[in-house]
Amino acid sequence: MLVLAIFVSACSTQKSATVDGKNIQIIFDDKLHSKVVAKLEGRAVEVGDFSASEFVVISGNEVKDFAFEGQRQENLDDAIGKGKKYLLTGSNAALRKEIAVSLYDDFPSMAVCQVSYTNTGDAEVSIDGWTNNHYTISATAAGEPRFWSYQSGSYESRADWVLPLKAGFSQENFMGMNASDYGGGTPVVDVWNRNVGIGVGHLEMAPKLISLPVSMMDSTSASLGVQFKMKKTLKAGESLITLPTFVSVHRGDYFQTLADYRRLMIKKGIAFHEPPASTYEPEWCAWGYERKFTMDQVVNTLPMA
Repeated sequence: MLVLAIFVSACSTQKSATVDGKNIQIIFDDKLHSKVVAKLEGRAVEVGDFSASEFVVISGNEVKDFAFEGQRQENLDDAIGKGKKYLLTGSNAALRKEIAVSLYDDFPSMAVCQVSYTNTGDAEVSIDGWTNNHYTISATAAGEPRFWSYQSGSYESRADWVLPLKAGFSQENFMGMNASDYGGGTPVVDVWNRNVGIGVGHLEMAPKLISLPVSMMDSTSASLGVQFKMKKTLKAGESLITLPTFVSVHRGDYFQTLADYRRLMIKKGIAFHEPPASTYEPEWCAWGYERKFTMDQVVNTLPMA
């Protein structure tokens, strides 16, 4: 009964809320679904239609609708820089949702997001996972391919990381191990067309076992997002807080998203050290022997290497 009740959202007198930055705008509707608008080169471009951008999975069911209740704004000044933080709240029968969206002056095309879900009911709620920054991007009127993409997952098939999308395409981009010796990657994905591009990712300082699914449902649109599977039980009054994630907009390919991601992570404390001289010295690897080899083969080859 609890799960069924969660799907029923109360009515809201407020219809929408807008998070407005210099180059990016996020519009939320009365269910706290959202769409992204890119404000680039003097004009606004809607990236895609409204979608359930932040939601949780409860007992195997995606809980996407939260009646919008209110929005407030506060100034921001932290390690990343100065800016503004928007706090949007909504609820359903058992959960209160708060979305914190931070816009930094030094990152005018990015929005940093973190979401909390609080159990406001009496019964326990079993969380199976959450999704942040799940957006759609609409195809342009003409031209093939409709979209290009940056896919950061590492797979045994060694597919290209930059590739065009076709209808029916889907890739999870799991950041853990996808084969015995393939896994990990930059926790960012990006999709773009002739007019606009959109990227998403997470901003934790350490690797996380997230997925960054990219799909092209049909010829009219594609989608991307940040997904984390987990098992957590919320008792009455307890909260779940997602990882910090981001969305960015741009013109052209994925380079701007990765450049901004790098700059922001440096602000958070990631240090890039100068490579030592040994980095540029010759290196020999024994991969050519594949998985069936003897130590004698390796040792006897060293003089030639």
